[in-house]
Amino acid sequence: MTTVTIIGAGLGGVALLANLGLAGYRLRLHDRDEARITKIRERGGLDVEGLVQGFAAVELVTPVLPPAVEGADVIIVVTGSHFHADVARGLAPLLKDGQTILLIQGGTGGALVVRRELQRAGCRATVDVAEMDNYPYSLGWPEPTRVTMTIKKRFLQIASLPSTRIDAVMSKVRAAFPQAVAAPNVLTTGLTNMNATLHVVNMVGNIGRLEATGNTYCFYAEGYTPSLITLLEALDAERLAVASAFGAKVPGIHAWLLQTYGLGGDTLRDTFHRLTYEATGPYQ
Repeated sequence: MTTVTIIGAGLGGVALLANLGLAGYRLRLHDRDEARITKIRERGGLDVEGLVQGFAAVELVTPVLPPAVEGADVIIVVTGSHFHADVARGLAPLLKDGQTILLIQGGTGGALVVRRELQRAGCRATVDVAEMDNYPYSLGWPEPTRVTMTIKKRFLQIASLPSTRIDAVMSKVRAAFPQAVAAPNVLTTGLTNMNATLHVVNMVGNIGRLEATGNTYCFYAEGYTPSLITLLEALDAERLAVASAFGAKVPGIHAWLLQTYGLGGDTLRDTFHRLTYEATGPYQ
């Protein structure tokens, strides 16, 4: 039984707890915010509904990092990119030879940041550092200890730093994420950061909507008007050009949506509508 430590008890961390707990992993959950984890500790895990069902048990839930990390085979960091450096500094004196750190997701450059901070902090342990290019699941979280799994993504990439360690990393995490493939390097995963691609154009282009009192809209189906889709495609073309200049093969935004969700149309606008309004759509 592999022991996995999950750092971060937000949506991403809770989704991992639900899925890996039902798959039989020994789990620890750490978050510095006691309020986020109190109910999960009291319940001893999560009640899971939806795509997967059952009770996902967790053996340790703690706001203190050392006991969460001690003896863990894999340490999954699910904090958001802006906390990667801080987490790495906290892990540096605790790590032991043979442990693996997996960032879900790596954002753009997450593994580089973690390696840099471990070195700066004087970490002497020989560990693997890897990153996933996206979050593997989507879920509803109606109660602190009850979740409803709605989406399991069909396409994920994992890269290690250095890239020569990818086989060792995949041997540890492949069973947990069978849909994931090994990426050649962290340039590939970092430049497949679709959060940056999908969210910025929509947010900037709809700033009036966002600031209007009481206004709501469906982010993808309504937010991506024809003009903003044109802008999105232009931004995506720049991302692809940067990737090509570095020799990294990454999918375009439309191809990525079709591959990841297995649902879409002939155009980006059609795909956003189907992903939002169809019964199995992840963006409904």
